[in-house]
Amino acid sequence: MIINHGVRGSTPNPSYQTLGYGGNTPCVEIKTKKYQLIFDCGSGFSKVKLSDNRQTIIFISHFHHDHIQGLAFNSYNSGLNKKIILTSAHSNTETTYKNLSNYYDNPYFPVNFIEMINKLEFLEFKDVVSKFNDLEICTINLNHPGNCSGYSIVSEQKKFCYLLDNEYEDSQEKEIVKFCDNSDTVIWDGMYLDSELLDKKGWGHSSIEQGVILADKIDVKNFLISHHAPFREDDEIKKIEKNFSNNKVKFASENEVINF
Repeated sequence: MIINHGVRGSTPNPSYQTLGYGGNTPCVEIKTKKYQLIFDCGSGFSKVKLSDNRQTIIFISHFHHDHIQGLAFNSYNSGLNKKIILTSAHSNTETTYKNLSNYYDNPYFPVNFIEMINKLEFLEFKDVVSKFNDLEICTINLNHPGNCSGYSIVSEQKKFCYLLDNEYEDSQEKEIVKFCDNSDTVIWDGMYLDSELLDKKGWGHSSIEQGVILADKIDVKNFLISHHAPFREDDEIKKIEKNFSNNKVKFASENEVINF
C-alpha cells in the first residue's frame, strides 16, 4: 500500500482550512511484504510507524528543509530494534551525512541529532540498488535549484514514481514519459497553477495543468497532484480538483491509502 503522510510544499500549514488535504510537508510511505519504503522526510514523517518486521529504506530527493524537517521528530525511532537505511541519488553518502548533520545541529537545532541517533545506516544509492535487487529502483534528474532526484520503484509487479520538486520544461517530456510509463501510481509536483508560474520562474516547481497534460501521455493508473502550495486552502483545492481531475488525475491528500 501507498500512504501519503505529507502533501504540502515549502512549509507546513496545519490549520482548520487545510484539514481536508493536509498541512504536512512531503513524506510518502510504501509497504510491501518485505519492505517499508519512505520517500522524503518532511513534517509528515513524524506520523510514519516505523516497521520492525520490514526493511525500512528512506530515499531523500534533495535537502531543502520541507523534505528533511521531520527526520528528528518520529517517536517510533526509539523503539526500533534494527537499522534504518537512508540513501539519496542526489548526493554521495558523505555529502548526505554532512548536509543532514549541518541541518540538525547548532545554530538550527539544539543537538546534533544525526550523530546521536544510532539507527540510521547511510548507504550509497548504487549500493542500495545492488543490495536490494528484488526491487527495481531507478532515478531521474529533476529541474530544481540545487538539483533534485526523482525515483521509480517496481515491486511485486507494481510500479511507483515520485517526481516532486521539478520545474517542468517541454524538453523533459520524452524522458519523463519513458521514466513513468506503465506505472500504477505517479506523484507529481503541482504546486502552482499556470497563471502563477510566471511569478515563480526559477523556484523549481510545476503546475497542475502541466501535470494534467503530461498524465494524458503516460500509461498510468493513478496520477496524483501533490506538493500543494502552502497558501492554498481546502476550498480552493476542491474547486481546482473539480476542474482538472479525471479517471487518471487525482489530488493527493494526507493519510490517503492507495493499493500498491
